[in-house]
Amino acid sequence: MSVDRRKFLKNFLVGAATIPTLTACGGSSDSNNTNGGGNTSPELPGGQDGTPTEKLQFLVVGDTGTGTQGQYHVAAAMEKVAKAQGAQFILGAGDNIYEEGVTSVDDPRFLDSFEYPYQNLDLPFYMCLGNHDCASTIFGGGSDNKRGDYQVDYHYSTNRYSNKWNMPARFYNEIFGNQTSGAPFLELFVVDSNPLTSFYIDRDENFNWQNYGYPQQMWMKETVESSQAHWKIAMSHVPYKSNGKHGNAGNLDEGTRILFNNPDADGLRYKTFLEDAFAHKVDMLFTGHDHSMQWIKPVPEFGRAHIIVSGAGGKTDTLKEPERNPTFYQMEEMLGFVRIELTKSTMKVEFYVVDPDTGDYRVGFARETTKPITTEVLAPEPELA
Repeated sequence: MSVDRRKFLKNFLVGAATIPTLTACGGSSDSNNTNGGGNTSPELPGGQDGTPTEKLQFLVVGDTGTGTQGQYHVAAAMEKVAKAQGAQFILGAGDNIYEEGVTSVDDPRFLDSFEYPYQNLDLPFYMCLGNHDCASTIFGGGSDNKRGDYQVDYHYSTNRYSNKWNMPARFYNEIFGNQTSGAPFLELFVVDSNPLTSFYIDRDENFNWQNYGYPQQMWMKETVESSQAHWKIAMSHVPYKSNGKHGNAGNLDEGTRILFNNPDADGLRYKTFLEDAFAHKVDMLFTGHDHSMQWIKPVPEFGRAHIIVSGAGGKTDTLKEPERNPTFYQMEEMLGFVRIELTKSTMKVEFYVVDPDTGDYRVGFARETTKPITTEVLAPEPELA
């Protein structure tokens, strides 16, 4: 589709419909801010009139932005599941626009890789940046982090196709619903992992560890620690644990790392970041990057949090080492997404598998369990007399 045709369709469709305004706090349209404050999402149960939230439902999908038939198949399945089972919003776990992000806030790839595939899915998306969103080559090396700023700018654009895209800053927090006390029911913490793990060194010093990595780590740690939310969930693009080709943080891309020039490509400092900010504090961690679906069992160094990889929204891949981390479930070479349902005391996780060729979908796995982090878990052990 030519750029002129894209512009024509955009103007025609936007002119034919009234799009509600979505308000967000934090960040800025000039891309100078790196973190954003939280806000209560619209149209969520318990989020508007003070009524306590009893249940939240949402979808999680990553590595979506191919603009191919596969992405459209997943989008169609998500639409049907959201209508039939319920969902109030969607989390996007990065690699939103393949293969090398966008070069302006008006880049037509926002249409091809996001707006058109999801035009029938009338839910807000909360997005995080992936390595391909911050790359200037098709290899997704992540050495052009400035490109990610355009995806923040799109959040504030008054000329965008819809108001579904939410990314108020490169890293940020967002709150959903409320408790009887008025505290949030759920708080989401979104990490910008690419400057911390990119294959190649970004010569822009604004994105090195001193100027960006450590400040992000400190902001995230302080924000999580001050949170009064009942549920706390983190989302990042690069995995903390994964049985796919990228592997675990601390030893990322073991077989191919010799080709990279960034010493942080192993993710060792990134691993420390995640453990410092989130270990023993959050209930779940969602990531993408590996094009598979995995529900990895909690590990001692990260506490009771459940670790979920949902990176099959537009591409598929094999599991390089299926036994690397113990799992409740894992699926390779199929597209898909995850649906989450939270109550005060339980979490239900459903993995939906989508056939890349036909678009047929099914529940691959579902499991309900109790909330990982509780007051009893966080309380210190009593002192012995």
